[in-house]
Amino acid sequence: MSVRHPALRYRAMVAFGLLGLAVAAVVVGVCISVTRASLVGGRERSAERQAFLNARAVRAALGESADDRAALDAVQTSRQGVALLERGAEWYSSSVSAGPDDLPEELLVALEGGRAARMRVQIGDDVMVAVAVPIAEADATYVELVPLGDVERALRTVTVALLVTIGVTALVATGVGWLVSARVLRPVRRMAEAADQIREGSLDRRLEHDDDADLEPLVRSFNGMVEGLQERIDREARFAADVTHELRSPLATMAAALSVARRRADDPSVLEALDVLDAEVARFVQLIDELLEIGRAEAGVAELVTDPVDPRTFVRAVVETSPHRVDVDARPGAGAMAVLDKRRMAQVLTNLLDNAAHHGGGATRITVDGRSRSLVIIVDDAGPGVPEHERSHVFGRFARGQRTDAPGTGLGLALVREHVRLHGGEVAISESPDGGARVTVCIPRGEVR
Repeated sequence: MSVRHPALRYRAMVAFGLLGLAVAAVVVGVCISVTRASLVGGRERSAERQAFLNARAVRAALGESADDRAALDAVQTSRQGVALLERGAEWYSSSVSAGPDDLPEELLVALEGGRAARMRVQIGDDVMVAVAVPIAEADATYVELVPLGDVERALRTVTVALLVTIGVTALVATGVGWLVSARVLRPVRRMAEAADQIREGSLDRRLEHDDDADLEPLVRSFNGMVEGLQERIDREARFAADVTHELRSPLATMAAALSVARRRADDPSVLEALDVLDAEVARFVQLIDELLEIGRAEAGVAELVTDPVDPRTFVRAVVETSPHRVDVDARPGAGAMAVLDKRRMAQVLTNLLDNAAHHGGGATRITVDGRSRSLVIIVDDAGPGVPEHERSHVFGRFARGQRTDAPGTGLGLALVREHVRLHGGEVAISESPDGGARVTVCIPRGEVR
């Protein structure tokens, strides 16, 4: 079982979105890293400068007075900052929120070596920068704790903003992928539309170059393929028309000779043989006429001769002249006038009734229905029906379904399709409520003038 992949446009859109997401994530990660290093590093350097200035002030105060508490009170720390002074194995603090027990062991070891030190410490829920400065002249150590809470809050705000930027960038990239894929796939859609029109019979349809060097080879190949196809179809149509036209003369001669032979023959066995031969010639003439009709329709030279008609009256009149009598159910929606080619639509109904007689034991009813702009004619039978896998093939030339011995030329439904198509309509086969096949013809009503 083959795996169905998503549409190319959606895959391109997702690829653009993922690419935008990846690029934005990398850029945002770098930005967060640089911002964090800048903000935190700037705060640490600022704390270090302030601590050295305060240590100088403490040294000066200690030189003038032996009051350690007064020397500590002389410093100016940042908001929520804490100053600590150690002298003579005694510690003094400017706040009760932090003390010497909150200092990390690594910082104290660095102080024992007589070196200034700086590191981050966690005190409660707050992250702070601890800067320790030894004061050798007073045999003291000054430690200042500077909070990083405002920096962390600023970093969280910047991080949230950048994460939102990642989402917005991914959405924008997805939108760009949608627009770009739409632009790239536009020629493919035009080619699909052209192919559909060609399939429906518009062999004069061609693609435009649009001065695109990349698409020019594809456009040239497509147009060349269509031209070759049109030439082949025209050649085959001319051949078929010539052959069928040339066959009409000998068939007419044979029919005339049969008529003369019938008048002069007396032997019953000879008359019986002439009857068989006459029936075969008549069937051959019908085959030639239907082939000519289909050939003209496929070649695009068939023309409609339309007249406004009442669909209910028209269908009943066709049924009355047909050897296949069947009830006509005219629904309320069938009352509006329709513009039809009466000869072709009469042949459509006759062929459908013949087909139901040959393959479905005869039609059970004809339903005439429709809407304001369309006319619907339904022919039901109670036969074996048409298998679903054959329903798209029974309108082909010489199609007989499962019964190869069925009477008829095998062109009846093909001619129905061509006549309906000339009217701008559609014909389809489905399952009938009567158990057999249902043939539905839907054509536009046209404008009544």
